[in-house]
Amino acid sequence: MLLKLTIVCAVLAALSALLATPRSRRERRLRKHGRVATAICREHLNPADPDGPMRIRCGFRVEPHRGEYRVVVRTREHVPQVGEELRIAYDPGDPGFAENLEYMTAPAYGREDLVVVGVWVAAYLVMASCAAGAG
Repeated sequence: MLLKLTIVCAVLAALSALLATPRSRRERRLRKHGRVATAICREHLNPADPDGPMRIRCGFRVEPHRGEYRVVVRTREHVPQVGEELRIAYDPGDPGFAENLEYMTAPAYGREDLVVVGVWVAAYLVMASCAAGAG
């Protein structure tokens, strides 16, 4: 029983981490190599999750003579009004990927894959101790 539980938890943890890894790596790269810019709030969007952060469509220019990039960023604390400026970090290799600087300060930003694995390890330890106690 314990061996089956171990295998199921290991497979589920690996699959969960693989699903979370691409976004987490991209967020870590943005945190490490992102360039700061000032953006203008263009529109408020509904949160993807009702309990989650507010999403904001904003525009910014990397260079004055080039076109404006439009990105969607998240915010928890201060929701800027349409036309208000906010500070963002953008990926210089892909300026279409950006995030609000305020949102990036959350400790879990860019670490979702590590959190997922930690949750599965904790769940396994609890289930294994229950299975050992019942056996």
